[in-house]
Amino acid sequence: MAYIFRGKLCGLICPECPEPLANVVVRLYRSRDTQTVTALAVANPKETFTVLTEKQVKDKPSSLIAEAKTDDEGNFTFELGDKERYQGEAFEIDIYCATVPHLKPRPNPPAPTQFSITTLQPRWRQMETGFVAVWDYCLPHRFWCFVRALFGAWTICGRVTHCATKNPIGNVRVRAFDADWIQQDELGNAITDAQGKFRIDYVTADFGKTPFSWLNIELIGGPDLYFQVETVLGAVPLLIEPPSRGRQADRENAGPCFCVELCLEQPPPPQDEPPPVFTHLGGYAYLTDINGAPPGNGLTIGDNRAFYSTIRLNGILPKRLNGNSMEYRFEARTTDATGAPTGPWTPIAPSQIARTKIGLLANYAPAFPGDPNPVKTRDYTVNGTAGPTEVVASFTMDGWIQVPQESNVFGPEGFFQPNGNMINLISQSLAAFGAKNLTGLVAGNSSTSTGQTLAEDRHFALRMRVREAPVGGAGVDAGVCQHVAINNTLYDNINHHPSWAGYPESNALGVAMLDIAQLIADGCHEISNSLDVLFTAAHPNLGAVTVSMSGPGGPYAFTLPAAGTPGDRFGTAAPSGWTVAALPSCAYIVRLYVQLLLTTGDSAPNPLYDDIAFCKS
Repeated sequence: MAYIFRGKLCGLICPECPEPLANVVVRLYRSRDTQTVTALAVANPKETFTVLTEKQVKDKPSSLIAEAKTDDEGNFTFELGDKERYQGEAFEIDIYCATVPHLKPRPNPPAPTQFSITTLQPRWRQMETGFVAVWDYCLPHRFWCFVRALFGAWTICGRVTHCATKNPIGNVRVRAFDADWIQQDELGNAITDAQGKFRIDYVTADFGKTPFSWLNIELIGGPDLYFQVETVLGAVPLLIEPPSRGRQADRENAGPCFCVELCLEQPPPPQDEPPPVFTHLGGYAYLTDINGAPPGNGLTIGDNRAFYSTIRLNGILPKRLNGNSMEYRFEARTTDATGAPTGPWTPIAPSQIARTKIGLLANYAPAFPGDPNPVKTRDYTVNGTAGPTEVVASFTMDGWIQVPQESNVFGPEGFFQPNGNMINLISQSLAAFGAKNLTGLVAGNSSTSTGQTLAEDRHFALRMRVREAPVGGAGVDAGVCQHVAINNTLYDNINHHPSWAGYPESNALGVAMLDIAQLIADGCHEISNSLDVLFTAAHPNLGAVTVSMSGPGGPYAFTLPAAGTPGDRFGTAAPSGWTVAALPSCAYIVRLYVQLLLTTGDSAPNPLYDDIAFCKS
């Protein structure tokens, strides 16, 4: 009979701020001879919580019943039975944490931690398929914050309200600072949600470094916190606490978990337009659809694609910012393969932007009384060509795009309606991707056999900056994609099926080469009993590679040799489930299909093909 044990785990930053214990390992252990099981099973988990030493962890594997990993919401499920030698008895519950939620990446991460919560006798209920028990538990904040402190993880949970009404205030930015005697450290910032709640995560190094850190003297145990609240883009201050506020008893030496309520005497000024924000590369939201948070690989989530060619950067593009006309530009910087920055932010120049339709200009202009379509529209573009059907937005002298301000559909100026597109980035302009010269490469051999190395993805961060006109200046961030993988390497002098009507190809996106060994000496040679199909497929983002054959009785499948080096498939394809000798005498075509895992954000390149024909006698 099966025993289904499921539950949900969370930890309290403070009583008002729970977080799921996401992606931790739950381990169930049998009781040991030295334990008083009954007493432990009835004890409150507050009395049994223990962080284990390395030796204690090493002593427990022989008692392990099973383990399971929680999902992003902290849910877990065990199915226990004969395999686990389990019959419904009490067990000890441990949690193994390789990290903790929201921990900022940093070099030399701390070692994993395992802790015991309690010994539990589940309350089993018999169902048709077995026994079921449910156990939901939230670690008290003093325990969970202790665990987070072991990882150097510090968190501020808070809420912003209106002082008089206590109503929550959403969509304002909260900045947290440490009132260091020598320097004022910004620990981080966050935007409040509709309930006025915010969360700021930081690590020990964010407040522990001073100009005298080389002395290795810890002057204080924790940060002395004070806060500033401002409009989301920082243009209007709403609350400015002095650094001395951090020296008061309720803020000084704040612990790893700190909760605070801030109130504003005056609510923020109303906004008649949403704040600008860059959110997508084509149809991919970079926060949820791209593995861009360091140490992510910068590829799309789910289909593992790198970006290439011209990429549509888009999001929310209002006309005005804090009541003034808005200007924007994009900047890029290089990163390594894990998203760590390797260069400074560099503005995207107008020459790096392809024609981009950013919206429509609408005019009420009926062609005749009763015109069923009285509102006429023209495309509004960046880097387009002005004409009867198109209007072009202007650049400032320092390369910022001026958002069109036309706002009267009944007047001669018309009404600009943005569509969310910002720029079409010519990603080839971000770096010298170069080309691979494959002269001399023979199908069936590795793409590196001529001395060329495998191509590699390049890695970048992208951000949008916005500013008010005529204020100017450096502007503020309005969306940052921390890491995206891009590949625009081309391949020259690919010799397609040279044994039969071959031809060379250059400027190809990847390598797809096919040949038949029996035709190399004589392209008109007839095949009788043997068929050796030679193929080479290469690209750093290589997808599916298949070889098939059409002809009487087909299609026919082939078995390919196992992949060796990622991105480089080559060798001899063998008939799968059929023999050459049994083929009817006729003409046949062998096709190589190569999928490239690339995207512009809106479309993927067509698969690469190579075909070769032969006659069977």
